[in-house]
Amino acid sequence: MLVKAQIENECLFYLNAQLQIQNTCQSFKQLTGIDSNQLKIIDLIEGNDSRIKFNTLLKQGKFDIECKIATKSSELKNFRLVLIKLPSSEVTYVVYLKDLTPEILKHISLLKKTLSIELLAKSRKIRDGNLNEAIFEILQTASRATETQRVNAWLFDKEMTQINCIGNFDSVKNSFVEQGALPRIALPNYFKLFETEKIIVTNDCLNSHVTEELRDIYLEPHNIQSLMDIPIRIEGEMIGVLCFENVGKTREWNLLEQKFGLVTAQLISLALETNHKRIVYEQVQQISKEQQVLLKEIHHRVKNNLSIVASLLSLQSSKSTDEFHAQLFTECRNRVNSIAAVHEMIYKSKSFSKINLKEYIEQIGQFLHQSYKNTSFNVKIENALSDFLVDVSIAVPIALIVNEVYTNSYKHAFKHGQSIDPHIKTILINNKSSVVITIKDNGIGMTEEDTNLKDHASIGTEIIDGLCKQIDANYEYLNDKGTQFKLTLKF
Repeated sequence: MLVKAQIENECLFYLNAQLQIQNTCQSFKQLTGIDSNQLKIIDLIEGNDSRIKFNTLLKQGKFDIECKIATKSSELKNFRLVLIKLPSSEVTYVVYLKDLTPEILKHISLLKKTLSIELLAKSRKIRDGNLNEAIFEILQTASRATETQRVNAWLFDKEMTQINCIGNFDSVKNSFVEQGALPRIALPNYFKLFETEKIIVTNDCLNSHVTEELRDIYLEPHNIQSLMDIPIRIEGEMIGVLCFENVGKTREWNLLEQKFGLVTAQLISLALETNHKRIVYEQVQQISKEQQVLLKEIHHRVKNNLSIVASLLSLQSSKSTDEFHAQLFTECRNRVNSIAAVHEMIYKSKSFSKINLKEYIEQIGQFLHQSYKNTSFNVKIENALSDFLVDVSIAVPIALIVNEVYTNSYKHAFKHGQSIDPHIKTILINNKSSVVITIKDNGIGMTEEDTNLKDHASIGTEIIDGLCKQIDANYEYLNDKGTQFKLTLKF
């Protein structure tokens, strides 16, 4: 006689030559709800396609098929059906029947959890560092994925004297509910468990010695029957706990749920770190804004102070009793104005380290034209300048050099009135590896003795020579239908 086996969700029985079920066991009745011998096996199978497949495979003497079977309550369930034909016996087939519902539910559970993690991984709330919204989304999703009423997140204080709740989600209310801190002094043994940094699982927490300290102050007031605590870590250090709390009845937390909890805890860590980075970034931005305001104010005051110095020089120039000293004061004033222009441009610009040399040279030309308009011929300023950003440390020397070259042209190039259309043209070319500034006038040009101005001891020449050495630039003077100054700066 064939021995019938009874295993949870599985059973063994047999068929006669007419494929009728013989002597069904108790497990068969539990799985199908059917208590009827002599029923043909094919009558259990739902769907014409499944029945055709059954008959086809039956001819092969052995087969394995998944099909739907209608139970006595008319509920369709998925089963695995395996038939093995025996060589010769009153029992023609041995049948193995297994209810696939638990496996399907397990697969659905896995799929639900996987999709939940995928959804959270794309969360803008987590990515943007909106902590309260991110924690709510994580806990709500975790609650739905595990079908757990209460899911909450806790963080230890710096001294580990208590654990503070940063979010307590209740699926019945679909919202956060208020939860106070839990002190270490009231839960010394429970806090020691946290020090192990392991998952704490209690399927029947009201009767477990592990959670007995929580019973009166936390578990019973909220009717919590089962508990799963997952460590929250940042850079390997445990900083808090993610807690799943089953309300109303006990529950076994399987391995899949524990792994899901670990991944969820990592997402909480990510939300905390992103929020911290956001706070630090906002603080840095605020400090940067304050520094910008401060730097603007500094440059504005420096510019104003230099303008005062320039005004004093202008006043002194007007008090001079001879042209020579008046001219000296004017030249000094122009040099101060050239430096002041840097601070004015910085004050008005968004950058505190770079200046557009094109705009700077244009502004210097306007200053000098205004300065000499009553003491010189009607000299036109022409510019062919490319945009070029330079550091402030280089801009000031270049400004003073340009100022000296312009001043030389105004003072010497047109003094005899020999030019019909006096003009000064400035060209700036950016060659990627160097920048070339050319300033040329159509004045009388240089005399025989002026072929090498570097040998002359004038203050203007000494200034140009010294500033060029300071910024490691080369310069030269040429006679080309007037005087041409060429400055080459490599970078």
